[in-house]
Amino acid sequence: GQHQAENAALAIAMLRHQSAIDVPESAMAAAMEWTRWPARMQQLGDGPLTGLLPEGSVVWLDGGHNPDAGAAIAKVLENSPPVHVIIGMLKNKDAIGFLTPFAEKIASVHAVPIPGHEHHDPKDMCHWVQVQLGVEHADPVDNVAVAMQRLAERGEPTKILVCGSLYLAGEVLRLNAETPT
Repeated sequence: GQHQAENAALAIAMLRHQSAIDVPESAMAAAMEWTRWPARMQQLGDGPLTGLLPEGSVVWLDGGHNPDAGAAIAKVLENSPPVHVIIGMLKNKDAIGFLTPFAEKIASVHAVPIPGHEHHDPKDMCHWVQVQLGVEHADPVDNVAVAMQRLAERGEPTKILVCGSLYLAGEVLRLNAETPT
């Protein structure tokens, strides 16, 4: 989102106004080109989780968890078919505010807990998306693997977005053997 560009600009400004280390302008410019943000609309590769799905399925991972992130996801999904959403979100986050910008692109929701963190109850999230966003198919499940297995049961390639928490994103990357280096 816009805040990421602002954060990068702030980091560059701070580097320019310090004297502890010399950072050439060319290095700062290159850093912006080389920057990778794992779990920001990252397409998952082949791995244990994606291997549960039919051939041709696509899984996107985004750790976004606020309305601005939802708006950014909406822009990415603007010209794409609906996606099946697997979501887990910390209790102090606004799940509906996050999902609203791309609600019309949601084919179904599978809500999951975030192990080791206070999170919204998956049953509550499913109720909210059905009542407040009009998503017909919303099911609470125990974890991302179970959600993917349920989507695989459809027997056809599918597009999935796993989202709602950077903690959940880290767990998904670990489970799919894609931890960032």
